[in-house]
Amino acid sequence: MTQQFYESLPSYEELTVPELHLTWPELKAGSLYFGRFCDEPCKQYMLCKQDNPRNPAVCLNEGKEVTNCGFKFFGKVKKHCLAEFETYYTCLDRDFRGLLDFEPCRKPQLIFDDCMKEKVGMDRPYIGYFARIRLVDSDRPRRVFPKREYKKMKDPPTREELDSLVGYMEEIVSFSTYGRFCYNNVED
Repeated sequence: MTQQFYESLPSYEELTVPELHLTWPELKAGSLYFGRFCDEPCKQYMLCKQDNPRNPAVCLNEGKEVTNCGFKFFGKVKKHCLAEFETYYTCLDRDFRGLLDFEPCRKPQLIFDDCMKEKVGMDRPYIGYFARIRLVDSDRPRRVFPKREYKKMKDPPTREELDSLVGYMEEIVSFSTYGRFCYNNVED
């Protein structure tokens, strides 16, 4: 059992990928643009993770694509809007409440948004952009979900069965009382 497990592990060469060395405020400052710029590789990676929930080694190539896309995106930010980006993430980092909240940093955000629009050609995603359905064209085969089997329903009762049921219910109601009155024998 353990022999098979160790044979299926990827080699160190497959695992070594340069990492993005960014801090939390930097990632948060560029998160919306990164999500829009790297939408396709991220979706491919998540599709792979859903198809292979128990074997993360299968999705190494898709993970590398996401990392490479991050390098491309933050390289563009560094090349075109570095000063604006630094001002924005520094404001997020110096939030006195420690929440990394966007609200106190709207002015640097607006300056960064203008720079991204003018020099990189990217608009800031509108509120709710990531919540809407965005389909992806994928080379992967479409997932087939198993069809649920339901129990066969009984045929509807015949007229004779209904008549006998009504007679049975009349007997039950005539013998039962609720409170001070009886259903068939009206008592107050």
